[in-house]
Amino acid sequence: MKHFLLFLSLLSVSIIHAQTYNDEALLYARSGISGTARSIGSASAYGSVGADLGSVSINPAGLGLYRSTDFAITPGLNIANNQAEFDGSLTKANSNKLFFNQAGVAFCKLLNKEQKPNDFSFSAVKFKAITFAINYQRESMFNRVENFSGTNLYNSGIDAYTAYVNSTFYPFDAGHYPPEMVLAWQTALIDFDSVNHIYVSNVRPKVLQTGNIVSKGAVDHVDIAFGGNLNDKFYFGAGVGFSILTYSRDATFTEVKGNDTLHLFQDYTYTANYRATGLGINAKFGIIYRPAAFMRLGLAYQIPTFYNLTENYLGTTTSYFDTASYSLQLEQYPLKYKIREPMKGTASASFYFKEFGFLSVDYEFQNFGSTKFDFGSDYKAFSDATNADQKKYYTFNHTVRAGFEGSYKTLRLRCGYAFSTTPYKKDYVMKGYAETKHNITAGIGYRGKRFYADFAYAYSTTKEANSPYADFVVKNTFNTHTAFITIGWRITKENTPSETIKRSNAKGKPKMSF
Repeated sequence: MKHFLLFLSLLSVSIIHAQTYNDEALLYARSGISGTARSIGSASAYGSVGADLGSVSINPAGLGLYRSTDFAITPGLNIANNQAEFDGSLTKANSNKLFFNQAGVAFCKLLNKEQKPNDFSFSAVKFKAITFAINYQRESMFNRVENFSGTNLYNSGIDAYTAYVNSTFYPFDAGHYPPEMVLAWQTALIDFDSVNHIYVSNVRPKVLQTGNIVSKGAVDHVDIAFGGNLNDKFYFGAGVGFSILTYSRDATFTEVKGNDTLHLFQDYTYTANYRATGLGINAKFGIIYRPAAFMRLGLAYQIPTFYNLTENYLGTTTSYFDTASYSLQLEQYPLKYKIREPMKGTASASFYFKEFGFLSVDYEFQNFGSTKFDFGSDYKAFSDATNADQKKYYTFNHTVRAGFEGSYKTLRLRCGYAFSTTPYKKDYVMKGYAETKHNITAGIGYRGKRFYADFAYAYSTTKEANSPYADFVVKNTFNTHTAFITIGWRITKENTPSETIKRSNAKGKPKMSF
């Protein structure tokens, strides 16, 4: 029985979970704008800026730019809304969530204490500082509610099931069909025509079709990293990261008959409850080079993330006819499998305008076609087929982030924009619904000698088309509004940059500070 249900799960995931394993892997790997409120306010374009806990997951070499020990925490509020277009009808749904976005500490040890903070220097003492950091950060959130509804004059979801069954014609008790089809058969929604020797649907259009999908969960990441500073020109860093994945998807699909009085069918409801949890691990390395006082260039590489996941599925169908009603439930035993998510590369550049602020740009790429699945030696053929689909449908994803921060005394103002291309090959996307992502951010902050506080707002929008129910296409426009507040404290005996500038100017030897 265990292997029977496992096989059903592997065969039917595209319908059960309203997405394939391939789409789930994309969901887990594709991160958004994250970090501290400071880095988020500049669209997380912090690959070469550094000296902020939000940059640890982008480029650990940024730790080498620290001159003090730093502690920060960042709560957030997410407001998500989804507009679904189905059968010509538009349906909106909203969801809100308070969450904990970031918490971390960076311990900095200065190795050349006579060096003034951030002075551009060519001192004979090469090794200036080393920093060790532990940082928790929410990389992505799955908080979303999707509702759709429409009247279908032509076919039912059961018609899609019977078409598939008739194309294969295996016995229903042999474990060849997905659970929702088995449930439809055992609740009299699918019948067998012994005269014509075909399976037929007991549901006749027109039908009112409705769906409700509630998704929850997140990918939380813990980085343990270190960074160093060589002669205030070359910064390096490395770290190991641990990903904690939790994902749930509760879907309900209903069909209710219209004004048909000739058939016994009244309505049916299919529910699918899916859960996935797991742990992942990766490592990252980075460098930052400072060719001139006003410029920094950065490179970072993150090896593939290796996940061990466990999933559970519970499906239920209840059907009503004029003369009878049926209800049946199927539960999948926990399925364990592995995913190797793609590597990530980041190139960065930032430009500084003395003490007045900076402009930064990051370019990031991932090859989602290189994702690999392993369902175990007993299901090697399924693993191979899933991996083949990954290469067939997915390609390189490119993300560009640009951010600006302006400073005046203790005040900081920020803005940013990020764009992410479609992860799909062009032959497999619907025009206008290719899952490109746009992010617009803004922020404001206060920087004191020790205490600092930042606020950031991030708006994200994307359009996608999927088939959450049978073979019907739903077009979604998904928008999120997220607010972040960071409270932080720096422990240092060094002078602040503004004090350094004043002191240097008083001596008639102005120096740059960042």
